[in-house]
Amino acid sequence: MRVFVAAALIAISIATAVHLGRRAQNWNDELELVSPLAQVEPIAIDPHTPRLTDSVVLVVIDGLGIDESNLPFLDELRARGVAEIAEVPYPTISRPNYVTILSGVPPADSGVRANRVRIPVAVDTTMDRVRAAGLTVGTASDYGIMPNLFARGARTLGAIRWVEHGSHVEAPAGITWPVDEAERAPSLEAVAPIIARMVRAGRAFVPVLVLDVDRAGHAYGIGPEYRAAAANVDRMLRAMVAKLDLTRTTLIVTADHGHVAPGGHGGPEREVAHVPLILVGKGVRVGAHAHAHTIDFAETVSALLGVASPGHGEGRALTELIELTPDEAARRDAADAARGVVLAQILGVARAAQPRPVGWRLGLLAVGILMTLAIARELTRRGAFARTRSPVGLVGFAIMVVAMVVVTRGHASPSYVPSLAKTIELATIGVVVAVVVQVIASWWVIRRAPDRVAAASSLVALGFGAALVIRFAVRAWFTAPFVVVPSPLWIVAVPTIDLATATCAIAGAITLVVALVRPRP
Repeated sequence: MRVFVAAALIAISIATAVHLGRRAQNWNDELELVSPLAQVEPIAIDPHTPRLTDSVVLVVIDGLGIDESNLPFLDELRARGVAEIAEVPYPTISRPNYVTILSGVPPADSGVRANRVRIPVAVDTTMDRVRAAGLTVGTASDYGIMPNLFARGARTLGAIRWVEHGSHVEAPAGITWPVDEAERAPSLEAVAPIIARMVRAGRAFVPVLVLDVDRAGHAYGIGPEYRAAAANVDRMLRAMVAKLDLTRTTLIVTADHGHVAPGGHGGPEREVAHVPLILVGKGVRVGAHAHAHTIDFAETVSALLGVASPGHGEGRALTELIELTPDEAARRDAADAARGVVLAQILGVARAAQPRPVGWRLGLLAVGILMTLAIARELTRRGAFARTRSPVGLVGFAIMVVAMVVVTRGHASPSYVPSLAKTIELATIGVVVAVVVQVIASWWVIRRAPDRVAAASSLVALGFGAALVIRFAVRAWFTAPFVVVPSPLWIVAVPTIDLATATCAIAGAITLVVALVRPRP
């Protein structure tokens, strides 16, 4: 009986460790959601306001927070146009906020809550509205092309093999996307002439992404390297503007998020969630002010180009900042408000359908706890387990929780979680250390037991069972689909608890194997 119980515990522990290890690694995938707005036709209301500019160039400097945006040329642009601070919706992660900037839909409602995007984003965009009006769109980047998130015709983005001819990017056969031209520049310096050429070619909307600042932030934190990268982007912008005619073109400079001091983002911190907003050129009301959010950018670009705002956009055109007459601004505001009323109703129904953390799941958890305690008591009474009550079976669990607190510097926020590669490296080290410590501690407890197998089984059952109870208690509050995005605390806590439970299971399995090999003192 005791050998059978030990073998069963080993099998259960190994299976649980593999399952929970994968869940921890792919936690962000669970947050992804098909947008409830994608189920309804775009509410594209044309307010018939005039086109204020020939072209809008929207430059997104990935990772540039407001506190680090006081750069020589950006300050010159501020003096020549509009200088504002824009608020970024949570979670403050790059790809979710590329979607926000180009569509006016925040991550909570676009369904994109992490950088790994598997499902093409189906919400309406500024690019769609511009092209529907008979105008054209060009895009460029020194790294990744933002509009490829909106590819249509594929079930997953990973299945798309983009066609590249030199720097030119095209969609493969059967795939469409809302751009007419896309260029992946070989260097930061090469971005400026590409943008100037697109504007001269008559592209009405040119969204641009530059990534050097974000890469430096992740690698080095806010320090000399980060500021050097920002200075390089500032010089590139100077070169680009020198090639543009701002009497016919509008330039918007902003960012998708900032960075905390150690280098990271994703949470609601001020330095992460506030970014610069600079408008200069044709159609801009110099020196004007407005309370801005990044969900307003898509609508503002649409207003500058005189087209309908994206039909799923939840923001509003920043009419205070552009040269519309009072009547034109009122029509634009009314169109945005009317669309917002309809979208609010749709989203309200979707949020009301969010699975609740109460009811049968919590009831099942309570039944499971009572059954576990009853079985453990009966087995102990019958002598199947030694009367081992030591909590060392939870040592690995505790070490992993403490390790995450140390890694995030005590901040319960994804902003303080390192990059994926660094997190995997640190987690691997933490798991090895936690497993070794738990196995040593467990052996210390059971080494003198008359029957080490029974003692190890009792100890592992107690520790592993407690870890599972904690894990199920946490998970009971998180039921997919996540229409409501979990808080920063839970974004960190859920994968941590999964990994801690997996660690506890690995250590328990090893302890049982050792006990089976050496069953008696």
